[in-house]
Formats: sequence, structure tokens, C-alpha cells
Amino acid sequence: MSRLVDSVRDDIRRFLERNDELLFNERDLQIHLAMSLQKSSQAYDDVDLEYYVPRSELDGYLWNSELRLDLVVRQGNEFLPVELKYKTRSISRRIERFGELLTEAAVVVKNQGAQDLGRYDFWKDVRRLELVRRRFAAVKNGLALFVTNDPSYLKTGRASSNHAALSMAAGVHGRNKQWQNGDSFCAREHPAFELEADYGIVWQQFVTEGETFHYCILQV
Repeated sequence: MSRLVDSVRDDIRRFLERNDELLFNERDLQIHLAMSLQKSSQAYDDVDLEYYVPRSELDGYLWNSELRLDLVVRQGNEFLPVELKYKTRSISRRIERFGELLTEAAVVVKNQGAQDLGRYDFWKDVRRLELVRRRFAAVKNGLALFVTNDPSYLKTGRASSNHAALSMAAGVHGRNKQWQNGDSFCAREHPAFELEADYGIVWQQFVTEGETFHYCILQV
């Protein structure tokens, strides 16, 4: 097993659990995590953001969007892609700007909803990491990180729900990622796919500014 994947996973955990400021959105998470990795005692050789891989290079790539990996960490001749998802319910706070505490609370973290698509996007990240690992010899592993303050992602849904196969509840999950109703809007817009392996999800949590967040890091 790659030492790089172990050190980056440990650094991600340390970053999340020691972070003392709310991250407002996914871009905020991406930038702050990248800066944290750049300062890591592991002395990575490079940390790139929005690392472009043409979809034409990846056999079995099903989606119309181009692939821009959130983070790619390099150490020597090995590369580790990291995909991020930050799915939230709203948080309001009085925040400080330009050295002054603002008079009124503002919505600093948005309510995103659409948890079925949030789950789909997470498993889609896993699949895309599989395709990158298969294509490039210098990629031994990948990491899919999911961070949320929405506890519904941790729950086991109804077996009859359209997104049952996309569950992210703790435990082992099968390879087929499909919608129950193949004629639904979700199924038409978001194609079904199959993963290369079963994957286990383990949730952990941290608290920032009194708000509880849950996260999982899945190794590909």
C-alpha cells in the first residue's frame, strides 16, 4: 500500500479535526485543505488544484462534464488525486469583517438539499478516481472525501426509495449505483454506473464553532 495515501489521509483528518473556523462552501474547503497539505510535515513535492484530465483519456467515462480533480498531491513520482464534497444545511452567524463584528447574523453556509444527488455525486467521484487510477501508472490510489453537517446523509433510507443503491450509511456498499426508477428525471440526467469494488463507509465527526460536522474518507 502506498505511504502517500496514508500520510494524506492522516493530514486530512488532522486538518478537519483541528480547524477552528467555519468553511463556507466547497471551494473554501478545497483551498484551505490545499494550503494545509502544502504546510504538512510530510513535505509533499506539489499540491495542485483543479487538475485537468481530458475525459477522452478515460475509458468508460460516462459524463458530459470534463474532469477537473479537486486536489492532486505529488510525492516523488507518485500522484494522489483527492475529490471533495461539502454538502450542507444552512448556518447563520454574526461574523467579523474588516475587524468589526457585523450587526446582524448572515447565512454563511447555505442549505443545499437534494441529498439524493449529493449521494450520487459522491459515488461518481469514487468511480472517476477508479478510472484515473486504471489509466495512469503513477496513480496508486485516490481519496474521496465527503464532509457534511446534514445528518440525513448518515441514515439508511427506505429500500423502496429511488436512491436506495446510493446510500452512504455506515457499512459496506455494493458496486451497482443506479436509480430504482429508470424513467425518473434523476435516472435520465445522471447515468447509472458500476464500481470496481465494494466499499465501506466509516463516519467520523468534528465540531467547529459549535456546529457538528460528519466526514468520511474513502480510499480507492
